[in-house]
Amino acid sequence: MRCITSTLLLFLLSVSFNLAFSQSKWSPHYEDKNVKIEYKLADCNDKVNDVNFSYYLLRFENKTKSEINVQFETLKSGPLVKEVKAENRNSFILKPSEIKEGNCNSNQKELKQFVRDNKELKSKSKDKELLILNVKTYEL
Repeated sequence: MRCITSTLLLFLLSVSFNLAFSQSKWSPHYEDKNVKIEYKLADCNDKVNDVNFSYYLLRFENKTKSEINVQFETLKSGPLVKEVKAENRNSFILKPSEIKEGNCNSNQKELKQFVRDNKELKSKSKDKELLILNVKTYEL
């Protein structure tokens, strides 16, 4: 009996570790000679404000030895999207070899993109597609 309990505990710990590890892995989205952009889907649960949202967290890596300005546009997916609005344009500076990484507590809109409100999710709908367009970099 003790052996079964130990084995079960070990199994549950390994499954928990694998789930935590898989949720923290960054996936490639865009790369050129200057910048690499990666993303991951994260559930951001704010118990104080009683909200639970999912976001695409973004990670930007400056691959150069120079300071660069990164500019890009984000769009919501869907058939009604026709044009990029000013609020969807993003720009920031990356120092040489700097990495900027979004997290649930980030106030920088360019580092996370809203996906869904998990509390109002009635059925398992398809996640919004991550749309980062017109990536441009300028050496400073």
